[in-house]
Amino acid sequence: MLDSKHSRYILPGLTLRLPESVVTPPPDHARRLGAAWAGSAADRPDMLLDGSVLFAPAGDLVPPALDALDRGGTLALAGIHVSDIPAMEYRRHLYFEKTLTSVANATREDGRELLRLAAEIPIRTDVRTFALEEANRVLKMVKDSRISGAAVLKVAD
Repeated sequence: MLDSKHSRYILPGLTLRLPESVVTPPPDHARRLGAAWAGSAADRPDMLLDGSVLFAPAGDLVPPALDALDRGGTLALAGIHVSDIPAMEYRRHLYFEKTLTSVANATREDGRELLRLAAEIPIRTDVRTFALEEANRVLKMVKDSRISGAAVLKVAD
């Protein structure tokens, strides 16, 4: 069974040829930001993906993420740490030139390329700013999934 606490921000489509698909609770937030498909980690996208990024540190999400890939697709694990990945079936999960890779370390050129790509897409963000004095309340909101997007603590004016 997939752990919904670890399903946040997995499977955004990497390709520019396909509409973006996002697995995230709550899916309404991803749809408001323009995702063509959004669902929970237990749901399967209604299209096969050319590529996806798994940000969650939950290894048990790797096999279903690979299942969602089309032939030749790539799954990139973006976590610094990922729990153990369960046993997989070669033909089901990796055959047909699927790629499983880690992207924990990025170069400056990778960052520049990402910023160039972000300007082309364009990437839309949802950021809420809070005073530093609100940190405990904001952390509780994040824990309870009451923040959609990013929460930023403002240290000084």
